[in-house]
Amino acid sequence: MKIYFKLRRRVYTTMWLCIAVLTLVGFLVTVLRAQAEGPVTVQVVQVDKARFPEVDVYVSVTDADGQPVKNLMPEDFSLDEDGQPVSLTHVSRAGEQGPVTAVLVIDKSGSMNHANKMKAAREAATAFVQLMRPGDTTGVIAFNTQVTTVQPLTDDKEVLIEAIKSIEAVDDTAMYDALHEASAMLEPVSGRKAIIIVTDGMNTAGQRTREETLTLVGEQGISIYTIGLGDPSQGTETYAGIDEPTLKAIAEESDGIYTFAPNPEDLRSLYELLSLRIQNEYKLTYRSPNRLRDGTNRTVAVVVAALSAPTEVTAVYNSGGVIPEVEPRSTWGLFGLIFAVLAFLLVLPGIIGRASVLVSGRVPRPRRALRRGSGRAKASSKGKPRAGTGGAKSAKGRVRLTGEPRPSGKRNR
Repeated sequence: MKIYFKLRRRVYTTMWLCIAVLTLVGFLVTVLRAQAEGPVTVQVVQVDKARFPEVDVYVSVTDADGQPVKNLMPEDFSLDEDGQPVSLTHVSRAGEQGPVTAVLVIDKSGSMNHANKMKAAREAATAFVQLMRPGDTTGVIAFNTQVTTVQPLTDDKEVLIEAIKSIEAVDDTAMYDALHEASAMLEPVSGRKAIIIVTDGMNTAGQRTREETLTLVGEQGISIYTIGLGDPSQGTETYAGIDEPTLKAIAEESDGIYTFAPNPEDLRSLYELLSLRIQNEYKLTYRSPNRLRDGTNRTVAVVVAALSAPTEVTAVYNSGGVIPEVEPRSTWGLFGLIFAVLAFLLVLPGIIGRASVLVSGRVPRPRRALRRGSGRAKASSKGKPRAGTGGAKSAKGRVRLTGEPRPSGKRNR
């Protein structure tokens, strides 16, 4: 009896512990869901068409503090292309979207020597490199009046850090040339790719224009994150100011984000936040209903339904195609036409012959068949053959031709 009560007590204790654990889990899920249903920002940051008609759409979801929202489920997303609903073949959750390829573009113009900006930029870039995950790759470009590839794309953190330490500030600023070079570095890469540029001034040198740069970036689907190092209220008249309107426009038109660091000490935290956001995006994969590379722009609309109210964001991508593709047509009709023409050509000679007979009114006489043995002489039609001539048979029963000499010997009687 005592054993029975002990067992029952253990069963009850275990049951209550399970109930407590489940209640705690439910509470945590509710809290996380409440965070997701608070004020959030949803943004399509990249549309990757490298595997077209398979299309990958990268979506960033952040809360009011700029922190990534990580608890959304695949069923929380839906997608349309040009107003036509499509089925998502795969949804990668936050942190599972795959490797990230980034290019750090760092201003090394002479103004970066003011207020310890260059040192802060190097330290912040180093912090970004240290947060790289296995599979991530990063390149480094520095610019003033010239654009320098400090380090091509690599996953070697030590090599990247040494390259960043070598950057020194001098001369003016050729920002658009640097962005062009960064785009060229990322062109052969597929998957999530981004450019992070830090600068304290405006474009004062170089050959590229803003329109050329944004067109190239848009064709490749690259997002640019711009960081202004300085005080926006100071404009561009002093070393302390930044060209905020330009940096904002570059970020907005490339589906990136603009931020600024009033003090060099704030730069490191911005790099770390951008790294965290990029590494915790959602990737939505679908197959385009229009599978031709026809060179037209297509609008992608993403709806996130798990928030306090369904949120819809859109982005535009171009399927590409120097020579627009067209829908292939069936060749059976052409095959049938060719067959009919050949058949007509075969019977055409007979039709022409019959037509000529009808026009002339004459009926062609059938040819008489040649007799067997036609090569031999025939009896004359004028009377009977003379004796001893062609009508007579030889001793062997063959017919002698007229005028053939008689055999010299006598016939046997």
